[in-house]
Amino acid sequence: MLPRRRRARTGSPGGPARPGPACPCPPRFPGIAIHLAEPRMGRSRRAFLTRLALSKGFRVLDAYSSEVTHVVMEQTSAEEARCWQERSAAAASPPECTRPELLDISWFTESMAAGRPVPVERRHRLEAAVPAKGPPGPVRVPPYACQRPTPLTHPNTSLSEALEVLAEAAGFEGSEGRFLSFRRAAAVLKALPSQVMAPSQLQGLPHFGEHSCRVVQLFTRIFGVGVKTADRWYRDGLRTLDSLHEQLQRLTQQQRAGLQHYRELSVPVQRPEAEALQQEVEAAAVDILPGATVTLVGGFRRGKLHGHDVDLLLSHPQEGLEAGLLPHVMCRLERQGLVLYHQHRHGHPEDAARRTRHSHTMDAFERSFCIFCLPHPPGAAAGGAHRRAVRVDLVVVPVSQLPFALLGWTGSKHFERELRLFSRKERGLCLNSHGLFDPEQKMLLRVASEEDIFRHLGLEYLPPEQRNA
Repeated sequence: MLPRRRRARTGSPGGPARPGPACPCPPRFPGIAIHLAEPRMGRSRRAFLTRLALSKGFRVLDAYSSEVTHVVMEQTSAEEARCWQERSAAAASPPECTRPELLDISWFTESMAAGRPVPVERRHRLEAAVPAKGPPGPVRVPPYACQRPTPLTHPNTSLSEALEVLAEAAGFEGSEGRFLSFRRAAAVLKALPSQVMAPSQLQGLPHFGEHSCRVVQLFTRIFGVGVKTADRWYRDGLRTLDSLHEQLQRLTQQQRAGLQHYRELSVPVQRPEAEALQQEVEAAAVDILPGATVTLVGGFRRGKLHGHDVDLLLSHPQEGLEAGLLPHVMCRLERQGLVLYHQHRHGHPEDAARRTRHSHTMDAFERSFCIFCLPHPPGAAAGGAHRRAVRVDLVVVPVSQLPFALLGWTGSKHFERELRLFSRKERGLCLNSHGLFDPEQKMLLRVASEEDIFRHLGLEYLPPEQRNA
């Protein structure tokens, strides 16, 4: 059992009220002044990163000002970062003041690992995350999705969505080859810098062929129901939700919960709702285990404004302390009235090592499959309006495996599939959400960040918002 400890109140992220160095080291780099921007980072994580930077001799400023030389942001798109900088600069800096570097968290993590400010490269700058627009016409597209940036919004949405419908239809039919072909073709269209106006523009592009159509089935939207189960029900003559209600005995407990809340779970989750859930889970986790981190992943980390579920990774900077945390978090959230259903799956550390060595795609992390109800908005009465049901996955990850889990759980699915394929075929390495294994050397490759994984694979780092393949 984990001891229940209360979180100390803090005034500012760098204050002495939280555990940390009693006397931070004097600044070793007088020309560097870091500001950690909080909007996507979260207060507790920002406080942890501040203490880490201070302990290594960096100067960290709590407020944005003309003294700041490096602004560090996390899970933030280039467009959001520029808007934030415009607002902050207008409020804090004279017009003639030199703008600071606007950087992704990768620069910070690399600097902490090196114990000094690393040189700022193009991949660190958030401004560089926006793809350049090219003229219409044939373009060269690398064969693997992990070799090219894929933004969330692109000029060929209607074409890519049509191909994805065909891919899903092929999946229902059990045609893995056609499924992958359609998926890969859609991913190529998403990476093109300009709108396709003529068939000639597709010449030389990989993964294009004949297409066909089929109706997408209803049942796969039910929580706990996959393509094979939906297809079996369809073949058995089931066509509507009412027909399932009449045969509840063939449903698992998870599927019954999904059917019960079907209409609410079919409504997309908006980003503010996902962030509110992340904050509730983080507050519970940190109160139980100070220093615990909760990261919002999936499509929201790639920049999406809405999605069908919320995926959260729970971890702790000290290896092993995360063990046993999840049941306590679930109990706390149940007492708060947020949990409508949950199914716990125990983690298997020894299975995780085996899966990494054999390039298994499914992970072995401890996890809870949940249906939460959205928390009350601030200031709302506890017994007020009905709160909608939302799908949530809570996944516990040891900090040594966190970069791999972040990469795997961020997606997109096709990007991850292509990245694993590239790792195996082009580099001879086994990659999954637990690690990167070199079968020739019989060793796991150590990393401190997602950027290290790309570096091991010889790939240019693509930030989350460029992985929407």
